[in-house]
Amino acid sequence: MYYYNIHDIIKVKTEIKLQELEYFVSKEFEDPDIMLIIRSFSKDPDMSKFRATRKLITDNFDSKSSQYTIKYTEHFGSSGAQFQIKFNGSKIEIAINELISKSKHVTYVNLIEPILRFLFISKGYILLHSACMSSPSGQGFFLSAPPDTGKTTTVIKCVKQGYYFLSDDMTIINLPNNAVCFPKSMTISAHTYKTAVEAQSSDNYDKEDVNDKKGMRIRSLVHSKTGRSLMHKLADHNVPIFTINTIGQSKIKPPKYHISDIIKDAKIKDKTTINSLFFLEKGSDEEKVEKIERISVNDALQRAIENSDDAFLFPPYSDLIKYIRIEDKTAYDLLQDEKKMMEKLLSSIDCYILKSSGRKWSEMILEKFKT
Repeated sequence: MYYYNIHDIIKVKTEIKLQELEYFVSKEFEDPDIMLIIRSFSKDPDMSKFRATRKLITDNFDSKSSQYTIKYTEHFGSSGAQFQIKFNGSKIEIAINELISKSKHVTYVNLIEPILRFLFISKGYILLHSACMSSPSGQGFFLSAPPDTGKTTTVIKCVKQGYYFLSDDMTIINLPNNAVCFPKSMTISAHTYKTAVEAQSSDNYDKEDVNDKKGMRIRSLVHSKTGRSLMHKLADHNVPIFTINTIGQSKIKPPKYHISDIIKDAKIKDKTTINSLFFLEKGSDEEKVEKIERISVNDALQRAIENSDDAFLFPPYSDLIKYIRIEDKTAYDLLQDEKKMMEKLLSSIDCYILKSSGRKWSEMILEKFKT
């Protein structure tokens, strides 16, 4: 068994190792908030047969009870991807079949992390889709952007200049404006590859290092924006998308690297007080613009919610959301709570758009916090 204690807020106990939660490895504990197990559904009559489409099956959900079960199966029955989630108030048990367990990344991103989002909300926290850093002088800030904009590249460049790292993808927020780290591994996409290699080279990594440049290059191309876009388009059609995704990512592992794999002397900070939120925006090549613009709370709220939702759209989350309930609150109730908390957060900090035609966001940030 593997045990992960996320800042004493949420505890996860699992039968498979989750790379994304490696920072939170813990000694054994009882009564986890999330329990992940592997089991076979071949003898379950709801799950074993072949089907014409993806299927979600619920048990006791309509009774409004805090104890209920949802099951997910696809076209190939027990030969494809299948899972079951048992809700019991604020405690959740996720059972996955052997196929899903082969891809730990899919297990975390498509099952664990969406549930974490709602558990955090129920406990008064926000799990925000954003990077988080702190300047050497102690100015904490978020970076928010749609996938594949350049957030990870910006983070690597800032950390290389001595900035403190808290997260690259998800940040835990405690009101009014406090952030605690969530330093899971970063996805090195195709356009981030060059920056990552340059950072590694300047740190004199050994040729035999497990995160070799050739392997990083191949994996970053396979798991590129084009590849993910294709999967999102497939998800709109009647295909066994979760099975396809699981098999694909078990064969070619996602290009996941911890910040210390890229920059050996990277400084990780446990928590910080947030002063600013920067939305990264690409300008057109014709504009040739690098500018910083202050925006309203309402504008920032809309952008932050859109960018967070972008991280949770892939099936089965889009199928699951209507059946998620923590204690007496549905997922939609919890999302309203999250929106109210987000508004309070954004009202207490400065919000900006960083617009750059040449992806020079790191230079703009370094200049702003220059001491």
